[in-house]
Amino acid sequence: MSKRRRLFSNAMTTVPTNNMRRPRPSITWEHLWPLSETQEALSKSPFVDVPTEVILHIFQMLSVRDLGHVSLVCRSFKMIAGQDEIWKSKCNTSTKLHSKSFKQIYMDWIYEKYLRNEELERVEAMYAKKMRGVACGRRCGPPRYPVRPAGNHRFAPIGGFNQHPNESQDMTIELSVDVDKAARELISLLEKASTFQVEWRQPAVIKQMMTRYNRFMQLKASCSHNILLIPTLDIEIVWQTHLLRSEMYRADCLRLFHRVIDHSLLTSDIEQFLKEQAFVDTCQLYEQRFGEQYCPLPSVNEEKTPAPKYVHPVFGSLKCLIPVYFYWDQTYFEFQSKPSTNDEANPFSFTEADIILDGNWLDLCKRFMAEMRLKVPIHYYYDSKLSPIDLSTAAIKRLKKSYERFLYMAARYPPTNGYDFVHPTYAIDIIWHSHMQEPLKYASDCVRLVGYVIDHAPWPSVDENKMKQSCDDTSNSWKREFNSEMSTDHLYNTINDSYDHWSD
Repeated sequence: MSKRRRLFSNAMTTVPTNNMRRPRPSITWEHLWPLSETQEALSKSPFVDVPTEVILHIFQMLSVRDLGHVSLVCRSFKMIAGQDEIWKSKCNTSTKLHSKSFKQIYMDWIYEKYLRNEELERVEAMYAKKMRGVACGRRCGPPRYPVRPAGNHRFAPIGGFNQHPNESQDMTIELSVDVDKAARELISLLEKASTFQVEWRQPAVIKQMMTRYNRFMQLKASCSHNILLIPTLDIEIVWQTHLLRSEMYRADCLRLFHRVIDHSLLTSDIEQFLKEQAFVDTCQLYEQRFGEQYCPLPSVNEEKTPAPKYVHPVFGSLKCLIPVYFYWDQTYFEFQSKPSTNDEANPFSFTEADIILDGNWLDLCKRFMAEMRLKVPIHYYYDSKLSPIDLSTAAIKRLKKSYERFLYMAARYPPTNGYDFVHPTYAIDIIWHSHMQEPLKYASDCVRLVGYVIDHAPWPSVDENKMKQSCDDTSNSWKREFNSEMSTDHLYNTINDSYDHWSD
């Protein structure tokens, strides 16, 4: 076996044991021949008369296995097979690390997936073994939610709605954002932020957070859109406040950065794999640009056994959950205020008070959800008021259905004088906020479905009497349209499916 093939084979077949740290891929990216020898080989190659562009186009259609074979034919093929254009398509992503080629990204990604499969096989075996000792106790049936009255609706297509929302159990419109996953990650983020409120809800700390957010956005604007940069938790908290004011966010981005900076809470499989190296790149770029430390880098202790990635909520170290969020929230990050040589003013349209007020939303949402459960007869439901927000599959389905109705009402009753608009409940807010996590897709969906971009003002400052009248009008219109109260709409199933399922 040649040295080149042996290097690749060793990297792809190394199986880590339980007592050793999982090794990094030992793959060389340098050619093994001197430059002069490579040039001489090229001149003698029978393919010297075939344009490189033609061979490159052919190689792009080959599988990874075939690329490995043809790269062993001659030095000319080896060099062409290593071109980044070929490996970009193999990664199936446009995301790039500042410090790595697409070929490096692909090889490391495949190796990591191999290691992950090995670990998951062990997890599955352990799970099966422990489950043998778990008795099947008697338990009550799943919660049974009430079914809303169907009613008769006069419907005419409007915007992106081709049928009345009450005619189906599931959401019928298509959103460009995966709001199911985004909702769970958003609530998880807010839970994390709430545990640190004592640390970050101080004027000096918030000012530092806004400065760092501004600098991070400058980095995003100066880099290519496909370069992966990782925000820290404090930056993500400020970013959330900005995102939830969609019109303000767009105007600020265009004014300050000359384009709308996109955002997502979710990562793809390969982006999650790249996250750790991308975080290191972000630290380096930030320090080069601003002369200050971005965040302490993780310390590597070779003697310490790495914590398992997959931990089951019942069986401890068997979680089988892969994190899918973008931001960096490791324990060595600290909220702090530190003196800076540049006392930067806030260039954005939101203020420190907006960030503090947004920090109250989760508690208000939990309180609202608990109060509404008391108003609706839900059989076999035994949760307490302090329970977390229900984000099971069935609950998300109901929330999405309420959000679909909200969008439908926004299409039917567009704003005319700046305040005649559908005012959502906290339940609808969960999906609305999740939809706004990706501002470019959100704007596109709004125009396609509603006809305009729905702005969001979390804490409007208006006359209370006018606000009450507007909210009452909204509630009455909602009840006439859907035969249900807007406040409890998210607790009703549609059509004839009233039971949740334990698999949710």
